[in-house]
This record gives sequence, structure tokens and C-alpha cells, in this order.
Amino acid sequence: MKKNLITILVNQHGVLKKEVGAVAKLCEAKQLDGQKIDKLLKKFARDLQDHLDLENNTFYNQLLKAMADKGLNIKKTQEFIREMKDIEKVVLVFLKKFSQPEAISKNSKSFVKEFQDIASALALRIEAEEAGVYSYWNLF
Repeated sequence: MKKNLITILVNQHGVLKKEVGAVAKLCEAKQLDGQKIDKLLKKFARDLQDHLDLENNTFYNQLLKAMADKGLNIKKTQEFIREMKDIEKVVLVFLKKFSQPEAISKNSKSFVKEFQDIASALALRIEAEEAGVYSYWNLF
């Protein structure tokens, strides 16, 4: 499992990026299709939760333990994890706010703006994780 964990997490990132891309494509339409976007967001929310469960409950815990066992200072890594969890909270609030097709359709301008912000934050998070803490994994 240890070797496969990063592969699984990176593959999950790929799925999440595709789902975000599909919603972004629908956001380009003059009239948003709240039903289609809602369906995609619900799938994204399930996939995101699966990813967060694995990342937060397995990866981060095992990484911090391995670092501490090696006598390494884990403060910066803990701060990074806190920052990632802050992004997670913002995404989950967004998903709750736009959890119904009507909320998406009636507030289309707000939805598109907030979605673009969320998509950017997720892209940064994915990049930071893959270039940062995921690379630590192979050190242990």
C-alpha cells in the first residue's frame, strides 16, 4: 500500500481535474444548465470526499509519523496541511451553497465566479501537494 498510495492519490487528482474541467466547460455557455452542472458537482463531491479521506486519514498521518520517527521537524509540514484543510473547507462550503440545480441556475454569475476561484485554488493545492508533500513520501 505504501508505494501505491501516491499513485492512487495522483490518479484521484487526475479524476478531480477532469471533473473540474467538465464543469468549467459548461460554465462557458450563455445559459447555465443547472441540472448537468449539479450532476457533475455531485460526482465531484463524492470523488473529492474519497480523496480527502485517503489523504487526510492515511497519507498525512503516516507521513507525519514517519517524519517524526526520523527526528525531522514537522512544523512546516503541519502548517502546509492546515493550509490544505483551509482550502478543503472553502470547497466544501461552495459545494453546499450550490448543492441544488436551482441554486446554480438562479445565481449563475455568482456560481461561475466562485467556481473559477475554487478551480484555481484546487489547481494550486494539487500542484503544491504533488511537488511538495507527495515527494517526501519516497524519503521514508
